[in-house]
Amino acid sequence: MSRSLVLYVFIHKDLSEHDSKALFESHFSWLADEFEEISGKPFALFMIQPSDAPGLSDHAYKIGTPEQAIFDWREKVDEHKDLRVSDYYDDHTRKFLLLTRDNLSDSVAGIASQTGYCAISSINGDQTPAHEVGHMFGAEHEDFEVYYNGWWDETIMASGTAASVFRGNAKRFSDKNRERIRNYLKEHD
Repeated sequence: MSRSLVLYVFIHKDLSEHDSKALFESHFSWLADEFEEISGKPFALFMIQPSDAPGLSDHAYKIGTPEQAIFDWREKVDEHKDLRVSDYYDDHTRKFLLLTRDNLSDSVAGIASQTGYCAISSINGDQTPAHEVGHMFGAEHEDFEVYYNGWWDETIMASGTAASVFRGNAKRFSDKNRERIRNYLKEHD
């Protein structure tokens, strides 16, 4: 049986003054639609308030390197998963994102384990959370594209070095990255 896709977004306590509905609308509503179009599967997205997950929503993501932050985040997620038994979902269809106010460092807005199940993303940039979710489903930087639709727009996986402040947000993955995501899901279905 084909499984739905699930994304748990843990809102960091440094975003507690932000409205979760506004965060969903600006960073995730269109992403859910994009994943459903790509996969043909339902995409369930849960925005988890800091008060509902204090052990996760207070993760110290700015201490040390971004690589250490994602390693420590994955350990916290693993502890969380051990408390909740689920036979239906696995790490290929269920992903965990820590949404933060600030970047992880001066040059890193987000980090993810490529085809893994954990990511950390700041809200600094319309596509940053989507970019990190894309990594977890197999999308890659080199396959981003720029489209012209009345203005030049970048697809989701443009890296910081390739992104331009003069281009808009396509709010979609490139055709190559859509295919990468489909292949990842087929491989793990």
